[in-house]
Amino acid sequence: MPNCFFSHQFQLNPLAAALLVCSLSPAYSQMTHAEENTAEKTSAPQNHANPTADEKAQAFFSQYYLNREQMASLPIDQQRPIPATCHGTWVTPIDINTKAADPEQATTVITADYGYYDPTSGSELSGNVMIDQPGRSVRADKINLDATQTVATAQGNVQLMDAGLLSNSDRATYNLNNATGKISDSLFISETQRAHGHASLIDRQGNGITRFENAIYSTCEPSTKPVWQLRAKQIELNENTGRGVTRNTTLYVKDVPVLKVPYFNFPIDDRRTSGFLVPTTGYSNDGGLRLNVPYYFNLAPNYDLTLAPGYLSRRGLMLEGEFRYLTEDFGAGKIAGGYLPSDKLFNEDRKAGSYQHAWQIDPSWRTVIDLNYVSDKDYYTDLGTDPSSQNILNQERTWSIFYDNGIPGLTGLFRVQSFQTVDKSILDADRPYARLPQLLVNYRGGSPFGLQYEAQNDTAYFKKSIGDGSALESSGTRIFNRLAAGYNWRNQWGYAKPEVSVRSVNTFYDQDSIASQGLNPDDDTNQRSAVVPQFTFDSALVFEREGRFLQSITPRFFYAYAPYKQQSNYPNFDTTTASLNFDQLFSPYRFYGHDRLDDNNFTSLGVTYRAYDNIGLERLRVGLGQSYYFHDRKVRLNETDPIATEHNSGPALALGSQLSRNFSINGNALWLANGENSQNDVQLNYTGNDGSIYNTGYYYRRQVKSQNQQSYQQVTAGFVQPLHDQWRAMGYMQYDINNNLAREWLLGFNYDACCWRASLYGRYYYNDLDDPTAADVKPKRAIMMEITLKGLAGFSGNLGNLLQQKILGYQQVETLWNER
Repeated sequence: MPNCFFSHQFQLNPLAAALLVCSLSPAYSQMTHAEENTAEKTSAPQNHANPTADEKAQAFFSQYYLNREQMASLPIDQQRPIPATCHGTWVTPIDINTKAADPEQATTVITADYGYYDPTSGSELSGNVMIDQPGRSVRADKINLDATQTVATAQGNVQLMDAGLLSNSDRATYNLNNATGKISDSLFISETQRAHGHASLIDRQGNGITRFENAIYSTCEPSTKPVWQLRAKQIELNENTGRGVTRNTTLYVKDVPVLKVPYFNFPIDDRRTSGFLVPTTGYSNDGGLRLNVPYYFNLAPNYDLTLAPGYLSRRGLMLEGEFRYLTEDFGAGKIAGGYLPSDKLFNEDRKAGSYQHAWQIDPSWRTVIDLNYVSDKDYYTDLGTDPSSQNILNQERTWSIFYDNGIPGLTGLFRVQSFQTVDKSILDADRPYARLPQLLVNYRGGSPFGLQYEAQNDTAYFKKSIGDGSALESSGTRIFNRLAAGYNWRNQWGYAKPEVSVRSVNTFYDQDSIASQGLNPDDDTNQRSAVVPQFTFDSALVFEREGRFLQSITPRFFYAYAPYKQQSNYPNFDTTTASLNFDQLFSPYRFYGHDRLDDNNFTSLGVTYRAYDNIGLERLRVGLGQSYYFHDRKVRLNETDPIATEHNSGPALALGSQLSRNFSINGNALWLANGENSQNDVQLNYTGNDGSIYNTGYYYRRQVKSQNQQSYQQVTAGFVQPLHDQWRAMGYMQYDINNNLAREWLLGFNYDACCWRASLYGRYYYNDLDDPTAADVKPKRAIMMEITLKGLAGFSGNLGNLLQQKILGYQQVETLWNER
């Protein structure tokens, strides 16, 4: 039968002016490889003379759902990635990235086996009819066009195609000028959403609005019984607002209805629009059953609001909220908070609030505000919706101004800072000082490999009121200055860096402290000052040898000298003792902070050995060092601390090895001068190519009063292990050996399928701010379940955030698992 070909522009009354060309060869030959593949499937003989509706649907969907073997047979530029949890993926006839032309301006190409045109009554096309525009197409056994040649009525195996979209029915009407129409009893595929379904009517109303009547929708792989599907009386999609609305919707798992929603508003793209967000649910021993249902208000393009009413069966109703805003010239910020009135277990109101604002004033200046409040130390572990959240002992309230990227080498920080100590049992003397305000200025200049110089100033007024009599008030102003100059000499076989500096500290008590301590306001003893010069010399040599391994030996020599200046009665505003480790041996500073100026006269010797194989793995790293003291260290953090009289630090050892691409081990050990072990730790990490990970670590510290080091001993372990197919097991444990108790453990299972994902886990833990050995402190127990219906929504407890915080390397194996 001859094949007829029509080409026209709509605005020219097309078919009336069309050129009709009939030939015995096909005129339309631009079918994609995917279409050819599916056409072969279509022509295959059917097993049943009268297939059922489900069998017809399966036959249609299977044409466009390609498995891995079928996908590999396509040209590279037409292949699609197939998720690891799926057997295949959708490939619709028009590429998902194709941009559709304006229907009123687009050129239309029509082919058919038979064509009849009547200028008064319209046109009739039959036999393999194809109507094509850039980015859209219509297929049917028969199509009638009205007299205007714009409204098409299609019958028999009707297919409407857009970029990434495809529908199939027996009857449809379609307006070629504005791409509107109605499709009866239609099957549809959305490659973008990885979804498919059926509707008794699809009404494309124009202006980006499409309505589905009696619709079935799922993102599962095509089968007669998908894992889940939505059945809705009506679904309306609005491309202008980016939202969809369903009415009288029921969620089915297999054939079982599990949730009925009279009305539901959901997003269909990435735009922000008002509507319900994913609910969160869980159960714990002290809170009972919990449910939070957040609602998002898209108030304006530059600000929005989220309110999350919640219910805890053992505590009561609560409300959480977050308001975000973005200004044109003054930065962006957010206000968040939560409130639970008359907690049934706590017998008090529970509250939390925060305010953050950041403003990049210009390239050199920026300012940040960070204000936080919480009613009690257990708020986040009791009421927080994120299991990875932690209770912070001292809630920060800070306003900061930063300077950078202006004058080369100059940086600055001005801030006003105070803290809310949420544990009311903490004595006033043990709470942190407020900085009212603080100014830090630093200037660095010189050459990276040559003369270098630096100037530093830290001026602050520290205030801490003592109202409980736990100590005398000791507030005031501290001025710290440091000037330094050094020369950095380096080449490929070593380096040497001598440096000279002078440091000074001046403190002045305020009037409240003078009165509290009974001092004479006119006495010079209210002011304390010290000036200490310092010299340091750091150097190393690098010896290398090539062979089976690239080996290097780096001996290092460090010397520091600073005379002693009495500072035992100086206030301590924000300084603490530095923790010892291998790297700390080569630092002249024993304190973090500027309240103490170290006295030094010591040298540190160390050597580091490394061996690399031919693929770059560090097969072995060993660092060994020790400090040798020529004088006692008389400067102490507290007057009650003993003077350090040891002649050496004891050895420090650092070990590491990449035993393979997957397995590594790291360890550190320190000894005291008397030979006793001070601290050690060891961590083992295994990462498998299948997405598995195993971590374990042992940590030990002995109590050392001269270093303000507290006793500590614990073991941690974590793992993620793929099981069979989409199953994984995961867990974490932290065990306190000193107190013979588990501070935390977590064990769970995860199933990741093509269109859904579920996790079930149990958790046992203590609040970080609690003493687990106290008789009145009880552990918290929770059982959490997460269910995510891909392409729809989920019930989530943020398990991923918790595992990322606890298990080293979790994010990397999660990415590997999803991309496998």
